[in-house]
Amino acid sequence: MNAAETARFILDAATALGIAVGTDGNELVMLAPVRVPYETQKWFATKFDEFQTEVIDIIQRENAAREPGGRA
Repeated sequence: MNAAETARFILDAATALGIAVGTDGNELVMLAPVRVPYETQKWFATKFDEFQTEVIDIIQRENAAREPGGRA
């Protein structure tokens, strides 16, 4: 599995747990529900740091595809 596939897997797993991830293009912001254990949140934060470039790329491509006139 390459870095982009790993990032996609991590994002999908986070979404399944109700964890929201956003970016301003430079940094990632993670918002997790209180019901998600701290250790799980910490693991996701570590992985998002590790794959930050790939995660930001995925989020930006998905957001562009949703915007009128956006490119996928």
